Amino acid sequence: MSVETVRSGPAPPAGAAASRAIRNVLANWTGYVVGLLVNFFLSPLIVNHLGSSAYGVWTLLVTLTAYLGLLDLGIRSAVTRYVARGEGRGDRATATPIVSTALAIFTAMAGLALVASAALGLIAPSVFHIPGEYRVSALVVAVLAGASTGVALVNGAFGGVIVGLQRFDLVCVVDVVTTLVRAALVLGVVAHGGGLVELACAQFLASLVGALLTVRLGLRIHPGLRLRPSWSRPQARLIVSYGGYAFVAQLASSSIERAGVIVLGAFLPMTAVTVFAIAGGLVDYARALAGGIRTTLAPRASVLEGGGQREALQALTLQGARYCTLLILPMAATFVLRGSTFIGLWMGPAYGGPSGAVLAVLAVRLVFFGATGAAANVLLGASRERAVARVFVAEAVVSVGAMLLLVRPLGVLGVAWATAAPAIAAALLVWPWLLRVSLGVGVGRYLVSSWVRPLAALLPFIVATWLVERLWRAPSLPVFIGQVAILMPMALAGLWYVGLSAAERRSCLDAVRARRGW
Repeated sequence: MSVETVRSGPAPPAGAAASRAIRNVLANWTGYVVGLLVNFFLSPLIVNHLGSSAYGVWTLLVTLTAYLGLLDLGIRSAVTRYVARGEGRGDRATATPIVSTALAIFTAMAGLALVASAALGLIAPSVFHIPGEYRVSALVVAVLAGASTGVALVNGAFGGVIVGLQRFDLVCVVDVVTTLVRAALVLGVVAHGGGLVELACAQFLASLVGALLTVRLGLRIHPGLRLRPSWSRPQARLIVSYGGYAFVAQLASSSIERAGVIVLGAFLPMTAVTVFAIAGGLVDYARALAGGIRTTLAPRASVLEGGGQREALQALTLQGARYCTLLILPMAATFVLRGSTFIGLWMGPAYGGPSGAVLAVLAVRLVFFGATGAAANVLLGASRERAVARVFVAEAVVSVGAMLLLVRPLGVLGVAWATAAPAIAAALLVWPWLLRVSLGVGVGRYLVSSWVRPLAALLPFIVATWLVERLWRAPSLPVFIGQVAILMPMALAGLWYVGLSAAERRSCLDAVRARRGW
């Protein structure tokens, strides 16, 4: 769709839109905080319980089977897109044929995921440096991970409905329940001395609980949904026309995020995978924080695009990019300046130096990720999926090629730089141009909103973090957490008074007052 086809139209009431946006973001963050706390305590427990080699095998297999999630083929994104656009046009009836067709396709893909995971479990020990004692366990873990992926695929049809209707509060309920069930099962496995297979069983049971809850909630909030046992060819073409490009973008993005673990597993010992995975896991936590905002943008953009609101799309892009950077920057600065100290206290001194160096490189990429992720989600929601796919494919090709060139001479750190450098170049050169061409967003406005203003808002916090690391090195993890807590008001003050405009501060306060009872 060209820029000219996006019509101008009346914007929805600002107060209602702000209230819904804030509620959705808070719901996402609730799920994020619960997941962060659970993983924070479980990760060192699992690493110490399994040992470095077994944990490396676990990470490698989970990463490999996670690619099977790409059998989604962008269909969930298409469900979200067309449910949201139908909502913007006041036509909910279009959801039934879309969801029914998506469910039929997902069921077939789930069966394929199970077969592919079994094949992967058989091949992986001969391709990667998996010790001989883990060969049988690797097969069982891969099959169970494939079953979990199949459950998630079928669940995508109903999850797309919930997100399309912008009910992120219900997404939060599912995430929290699934996380707590998984945590309880993992603790049981560790307490009874279980290994890789038992951990995979725990993951599968938790995903099954989350899927059943998603189905129930999806049918509850869309009572007019009448699922059919067959698919519709016209609806399949409609889904594939959008979902195909969304799938390509997802495939390329996942390749960038996961290729590091796979390349390291193919060329270096499993201990290198563990070093990289510890740093990558911390970066994932920060990305998930921005995801609290980022995931709300695509359905909102679809609603605005369905109503022909071009100026509102531009404002959504600039605000989303700025908000994501404001949230990510304090964590990224802490990772760069204090990452080695934190990992040494959290995982043990042996991991502090190597994983901390990797974390510093990945955190530089993280600074630019928030804004580009927000831009990509707005463009996907506004039917610019082809352009988004092209950018991600180009970045993935460069990144994976650089990993293969650098893994031998530079090891783990070379793979980290191969992940970061192409993303930084794309963030500064490609995405600003694409937003100008696609939505009419000025390059200067985008750069200032995405990075200049957030950096100005959080510069005092960054300087104070550097001083604390130089003058008051934390001797224990509680002291480290206390130091961050002491500095956090400085970050919040900069975010509130510099990062947000006066109108945005008023909208936040109005939304809080309106939801005081809630």
